[in-house]
Parts: sequence; structure tokens; C-alpha cells
Amino acid sequence: MLPEGTIIPTDKRYNIPLATVIERDDLRHEMILSDELEAHFQRIEKEYVARERLAHFGLKPRKKVLFHGAPGCGKSMGAERIAWNIGLPFLKVRFEAIISSYLGESATNLKALFESVRTFPCVLLLDEFDFIAKTRASGQDVGEMHRVVNVLLNLLEDYDAPGLLIATTNLEDTIDRALFRRFDDIIEIPKPGKQEILRILQTTLSSINVSKSVNWNTLSDKMQGFSAALIVKIANDAAKSAVIQGNKIVDKEHLNNALAENTKYNK
Repeated sequence: MLPEGTIIPTDKRYNIPLATVIERDDLRHEMILSDELEAHFQRIEKEYVARERLAHFGLKPRKKVLFHGAPGCGKSMGAERIAWNIGLPFLKVRFEAIISSYLGESATNLKALFESVRTFPCVLLLDEFDFIAKTRASGQDVGEMHRVVNVLLNLLEDYDAPGLLIATTNLEDTIDRALFRRFDDIIEIPKPGKQEILRILQTTLSSINVSKSVNWNTLSDKMQGFSAALIVKIANDAAKSAVIQGNKIVDKEHLNNALAENTKYNK
């Protein structure tokens, strides 16, 4: 829930909200991460919780974070998990509303959005950040989009809202280099390793019995290089096949079939 009286700005032409509120009950917050990555997330959360103590020593918590990595590895979910753990409202920026074909309106929309979060704590997610942050050296998207990047540079530089700003991208190489320096932390979220794959499979299948014939180590080995989202899909497909066939247990065949059907999506 947003604080009473908080108004999310809209674009001037079509009256579309520039951000969407995701209610706390809908936040995805249970993540399976490596110990190293979990430590990075906890550091962000602990610094925010300890922000007043830090302030006594002239220190500030990390407030601008960029997550990058392959699709389906939990970048957006990571932002939701942080909002859940520190108890802040969660806003997801709607770039389709911000970007306008009319001169100057995109920059105006961006400014209005940042101004709206200046006085109340929230997690503001700029998902697929590369959509508006492409490098100005590419020779493409000249004119209006160059102005948007310049405005974004200034907004990030001056950002001092009481909440957190989290940006995500699959295409970090396309982002303007100057923007990277505006973030307090840049974290890569890689594809899960073997231990994380095993935990994802077992957690996803925790509501249904699994045959003792399933060799978890072998299955995890076969999924090396898969995204977390694809691993969850394979486990869910296997469980649904078992239920539809009238079985009360997921066996090796269900999992192998689901794996074979989904391997083509591993890119």
C-alpha cells in the first residue's frame, strides 16, 4: 500500500500511470541464491534497515542498484524480494507510458516520476533498463532518446529519495557507460549452479511426492546452464504431467520428458 495521499503521476497525453503498484501479497520474495549472491542481497537490505545508524557516522546505505544477467535468472524477483524484506511499497516503472514520440514529453515524464518518489520510501523498479538507457555512442536513437539519457543521468546523480531505486537489464553492454557510475552497486545475477539447481527443483516439487528413483545429481547436471525460470518450468511441467496421468508421485520419466521438451528454450 502506498502512503495516504501519494499520487502516481500520469503521462499528459493519455493519462496512463507512469508506474504500477504491486501489492505486498503479490511480491515474489522466496529466492534460491548462492551464498555469495545472498550476501550481496542481505548487505543491501541490512544497510537500508540501519540507515539511521549509518547517518550518525556520515554514511549512506546503497540506494541505487543495477542487476544484470541472463533472462530468467531472477533480476526482477530480486527487486521484489528486497521490497518484501525491508517492508517498502513496490513500484514498477511503465516505460511504454514514459516514452513518447512527442518532443520533450519522455524527459518530462521521467522527471515527474522521480519527483513523485522524492518524499516517500518505496522500491522503484526500472525493469529492462536498457530500454531507455542505451549508449549515446551507438549512432542510433539520436535526438529525443539522447535527451532522455541525459536527463536520466542527472536524475540518477541527484536521486536521494528515502527508498531504493533498482534497475535491471539483460543487455548491460548496450547501456551508456556514464550511467553505470551513477549506481551504488552493480550486481550480476548469474544462472544457478548445481547446488542452486537442486534446491530449485526440490523446492518447486515440495508439494508433491517424488519417486526415490529420481537421481537429483544427474538431473541437476543435465540442467547446467539453464535459467532459474526454466528449471522451475521443467519441474512444474513434470508435476502437472504426473497429476494429469492420475499419479500421486513424480517419477524419473515425468522429469526426463519435461526436460526434453524444454531444452529447446535454453538459450
